[in-house]
Amino acid sequence: MSVNPSLVSQMLDNDLAAAKVLLELLQRETELLKNRQHTELESTLSVKAEHLNVLDAHARERTSLLLSLGLANDSDGWLEYMQSTPSLTPLIAKWQEIQSVITQCNQQNTKNGKLINRSQQTLSRILDLVKGKSAGDNLYNAKGVTTRSVNSGNAVKA
Repeated sequence: MSVNPSLVSQMLDNDLAAAKVLLELLQRETELLKNRQHTELESTLSVKAEHLNVLDAHARERTSLLLSLGLANDSDGWLEYMQSTPSLTPLIAKWQEIQSVITQCNQQNTKNGKLINRSQQTLSRILDLVKGKSAGDNLYNAKGVTTRSVNSGNAVKA
């Protein structure tokens, strides 16, 4: 099965553009999370979803092609296909650039996940303080799972 090299080139151009925008959005998301500008995150999330959809659609197309050829359904399989198809070998550098940008996206996304987790922990501690609970209120039950002590009273009443 052969593919049109210009279509593959266009698909890779679209993937590279989407991956670069996604990286920029993830970097912007990092700044928003650091500055606790949570209301601005909503617009970033919807734009991120659009670019992820482009990447996902093209990944499904590549998967379909690779499976039909009996090749591995991963980055190495696609690289093998490109290397074995003379009309696609000039596009290998573009494919490798896409992989590099996606790796950066994954690293940035991991960083953002850690920021979100820390933010959730901080919010949980603040809510516990408002409810009159302290960090020392955690107890372990017979199964070794932490539970909250029920002896804490509310520090603030509405």
